[in-house]
Amino acid sequence: MTRKVALLAMVVAGAAWGAVFVAPGLAPLAPALLLATGRFVAFGAVSLPQVRRVLRADVPWGRILAHALTGSVLYYALVAVSVRLAGPTVAVATIGLVPVVMALISARGRGRIVGLVPALALVAVGQVLLHVGPGQDWSPGALVGLGLAVLALASWSWYGLDSHKLLHERPDLAPVLAAAQGLAAGALALPAAVALVLIGGVPAQPLRTLAVVLFLGLVSSWLAVRLWHAAAGHLSPVLVSQLMALETAWGFVFAAIAEGGLPGPTALAGEVAILGGVTLAVLADARRTRTAARAPDVGSVPEPV
Repeated sequence: MTRKVALLAMVVAGAAWGAVFVAPGLAPLAPALLLATGRFVAFGAVSLPQVRRVLRADVPWGRILAHALTGSVLYYALVAVSVRLAGPTVAVATIGLVPVVMALISARGRGRIVGLVPALALVAVGQVLLHVGPGQDWSPGALVGLGLAVLALASWSWYGLDSHKLLHERPDLAPVLAAAQGLAAGALALPAAVALVLIGGVPAQPLRTLAVVLFLGLVSSWLAVRLWHAAAGHLSPVLVSQLMALETAWGFVFAAIAEGGLPGPTALAGEVAILGGVTLAVLADARRTRTAARAPDVGSVPEPV
């Protein structure tokens, strides 16, 4: 894979992940939790051909199950319900703080948080503009949706840091890690999906619901994870960490399309500020990584996965 192809793969993976913020709106009559669990049942099903290879790899299933929960099933369930309650723009803005949170955690205890102040200031301004701008919904349901988006932010941030730590400890797992997570996510999601159908019945517009579930499972999970992992091996860790912001960028684009056009000037300024803050935070983390690499006595900062 050439560098240009790897960059294109990263762009496509970011778009596939960004689509999850608007997918619930494509099947508005289906319960959000059913879309979330159905997505990972599909992800698990498409990972089944690799089950023998995964079982031969001595996978630490306890951590893989934790990753499947925090990085897949629980995370997207929180996102799906958040989108329904608070709207896709607010959900995207909140989840878009993942690189900043991970950079803060990585810098903790190293006396380097000062370098993140400009990024955090931009993010704070963006959040204020986005959440308190004209026409912002402050209903109880919207506030609950915002809270769920914050929980999703915490869930994925832990997953990103711990999955990187696992890959650092066990580089032999790299070829099978995505399939292992898919199998674990499918196993966790299947009982919940069956229970939701038994309790609530088949949702209205079942074919549309099935199409959205298959898209999320095959494109936003299976394809995106494999593209990301395949491309990451052909790009520098610094560049890979910067490209994490693509999910947020694509999410804003899709949210604008889903809501019928560009947001108002205040919300648009907030979105630009958040994207700028995320970019600055990732760049600051990249500078710390380069500095650590030149100083053998300083521990390296883990890059997000």
